[in-house]
Amino acid sequence: MAAIVVLVDLLVCAVLLLASVGVIGTEPTTRAEETAAWQSAGQLYFGWLVVGATSLALLRMPKALLAHVSTMLLSPIALFVLLLLLSSGRG
Repeated sequence: MAAIVVLVDLLVCAVLLLASVGVIGTEPTTRAEETAAWQSAGQLYFGWLVVGATSLALLRMPKALLAHVSTMLLSPIALFVLLLLLSSGRG
């Protein structure tokens, strides 16, 4: 079950990232639209994190809960580090 949770979380994070930059849905063209897209993605992200953690805790699935929380917290950090590495390579 934990593996399924990780796969779904990674898919959700990828979709939210793509939606926030305009690859999925309408592309933001103004600063206000970009801000709104990022805020919407952030709200969905934290909602998914909280609802998933609460649900898995109530269902008493500790391995899946740990997998969910760690995936949701580590995937943005890993993406940030990857983007920093890619941008420093172009220097």
